[in-house]
Amino acid sequence: MLLKVALFLHIISAIFWIGGMLFLVAVVAPYLKTLSDPKDKAKIYQIVGTQYRKWGWVAIITLLVTGPVILYTLYGLPPSAIADPSLHASSWGRTLVTKLTLVAIIVISALVHDFWVGPRARNSPGFSKFARLFGRVNLILALLIVIFAVLLRAGGM
Repeated sequence: MLLKVALFLHIISAIFWIGGMLFLVAVVAPYLKTLSDPKDKAKIYQIVGTQYRKWGWVAIITLLVTGPVILYTLYGLPPSAIADPSLHASSWGRTLVTKLTLVAIIVISALVHDFWVGPRARNSPGFSKFARLFGRVNLILALLIVIFAVLLRAGGM
């Protein structure tokens, strides 16, 4: 039962987080380009971004909690096993380590984006461009994580 709940929460959180990023890039950003008033653009993006950030972090925290639960209940892999060199010897282990490395990078990147770059983007065109780039890179990282998750279920790279 724990595994099923953890998998459900993990998948829903990943869908929400990545879906939200895709929505911002594919729907909100193009819509904002149709507006002529820069203040309107900034206000809309600030409202949407702030709301998404709150729920995005709920999703990230859920992913970070359910991931280790899934690894342990499905594979019997405690968190300490990640540092075990024998894990790195297998294709599956290398795939897992690559995925977890990408997770660490994206969590750090999301922290920087959401709490340093994003707030400064409100008042600076330079930071605004940087924030958009950061957001797109995070989306690419998130999609790579999904690819590695699929590879894990298929036995590794």
